[in-house]
Amino acid sequence: MRVSLKIRTGNRFHLLLLLLLSAIGLLIAGCDLFPQTALERVMDRGELRVLTRNSATTFYEGPDGASGLEYELAAGFADFLGVELSIEIPDTFAELLEAIRNADADLAAAGLTITPERTKTLNFGPVYQHITAQLVYRSGNLKPADLGSVHGSLEVVADSSHAERLSQLQMDYPELSFTMNPDLESEELLRLVWEQILDYTVADSNEIATNQRYYPELRIAFDISPREPLAWAFPAGKDHSLIDKAEEYFAELTSSGRLEQLLERYYGHISSFD
Repeated sequence: MRVSLKIRTGNRFHLLLLLLLSAIGLLIAGCDLFPQTALERVMDRGELRVLTRNSATTFYEGPDGASGLEYELAAGFADFLGVELSIEIPDTFAELLEAIRNADADLAAAGLTITPERTKTLNFGPVYQHITAQLVYRSGNLKPADLGSVHGSLEVVADSSHAERLSQLQMDYPELSFTMNPDLESEELLRLVWEQILDYTVADSNEIATNQRYYPELRIAFDISPREPLAWAFPAGKDHSLIDKAEEYFAELTSSGRLEQLLERYYGHISSFD
């Protein structure tokens, strides 16, 4: 009886063990214990989803089709990965930032300045350009000497690095007042300054130089920031697989001279602008 009892107990134990292992197997199969990396998702999808802005420095429809520095860089990255490029333009700059924070796209190629505040909620790729934030007014109007002598309407894009910078500078210039516009882009605010609807705005040096071709009366009063880096933004997290590929891509662009050629194509006119 003792031997028979031991055999039956052993069989029952092995049966329970098999059932337990089967349950664990089903659980593993049903759970995403090993989720895809960002790069794997792009490759499986066969498509790179990119957020950008509609502007002369990022993406626009030219006479020969889609153009703009950010568009060309993103298209080149898609080719580098061997996938298709999908461009999405959110309605506002704030929506663009929110979308990339929520990982609604693979990356944002939108002339984004790397700021301490943004690095809290976003990852950034390699730096490909440097700009300076500058206060802009229209010729014929009084040029302010510093932010303490800015009197009149000053508007900047809401959630922009310019709004972040001006908020910091209010500690030094407590009388400084400005409005954050949630609906318009920098180019539209530059046009409003040119039309004398606004007295001032702040824009990046590359945006100002590009738009002076269309609004030659725009003038730079002074810089409000040192040189700052531009880079693509990626969703926050420890997954850097797609960022690593972007590093490889920009390293190749730089070593081949292609990046310098693109910057010259879009901004080579700046030094000769009169």
